[in-house]
Amino acid sequence: MIIKKIAVLGLCISLTINSVAYAGVLDSIIDESTTVEELDTEDSNEKEDSATEDLSEEDTTVEEPAVITAKFSDIEGHWAKNWINEAIKLGFVSGYDDGTFKPDRTITRAEFSKLLNGALKTEKKADFNFTDVKSSEWFYDEVRKSVASGFFSGYENNTFRPNNPIKREEVAKVVSSAMTTGGVDGEGATLLSDYGTVQEWAKPSVNAVYNKGYILGYPDKTYQPAKALTRAEAVKIIYEIIENENIEYGINITNYDELYTSAVVVGDINILDSVGTGNVYLKNVVVLGDIVIHATKANTVQLTDVTARNIVVKGENNPVKIVK
Repeated sequence: MIIKKIAVLGLCISLTINSVAYAGVLDSIIDESTTVEELDTEDSNEKEDSATEDLSEEDTTVEEPAVITAKFSDIEGHWAKNWINEAIKLGFVSGYDDGTFKPDRTITRAEFSKLLNGALKTEKKADFNFTDVKSSEWFYDEVRKSVASGFFSGYENNTFRPNNPIKREEVAKVVSSAMTTGGVDGEGATLLSDYGTVQEWAKPSVNAVYNKGYILGYPDKTYQPAKALTRAEAVKIIYEIIENENIEYGINITNYDELYTSAVVVGDINILDSVGTGNVYLKNVVVLGDIVIHATKANTVQLTDVTARNIVVKGENNPVKIVK
């Protein structure tokens, strides 16, 4: 079985979606005739849909990966050495031609997109209308993948700003769209001394990723939301996601009256006709793509703590009910 399943035969429950924890991720319902999806662009000072962080001095209380021999000439003795080497083994980072990694160099929005896409092995691409991302640029397809997965949208002036360093609060927003949040409620980052300086659009994400342990505060009890992320910090954050999330790849739901729970699904979830007239339950699931309902006789699809870029209902006059 692709996702952990728990039988819920005869269960009748009312589920609600946690929209706060996933603010900024598109969750629209469209029919099969829809051909163009409008991107949700946001202002950088109020609604930016990305996130960043700097961990060089951050409180890294999580267990470090096993020590292995450093490959790069400039990471020996660096706090992130073991995370960098593990990321190399997983294949989502590389260094420079001179044999260095430059761990303390800041990372841009485009570069962070490439790292996250590579680590999660995203393939689905979406069109966009960013005026500053040209098809000739090396990051063109990386931005398309990030948009398709719901990691990034853009700014209200239709720009992506690919070469801007990504900030800690922006990284929190991106990371929150690639993790499950069930059972991680708490005050978390709200107890840090500068939490009040976090922009409103980023606060739910900053607190969620803090509670999950992916982006913590500094020893002086600050978060420093506007600080630019470094390459080393980006590697650590993404490595922790890969190690701690239950990541699945594009699934088909064929059984009815079962609960599909606790997973990050890369690609689409397809609900097929074989579910018959039964119900489908999804809980604490992040879909880095679409939920596509092919079933034309299903009674209800019930969602709680579920996010997806779109919910697509196939079939003309499909009577399926979607309960959130």
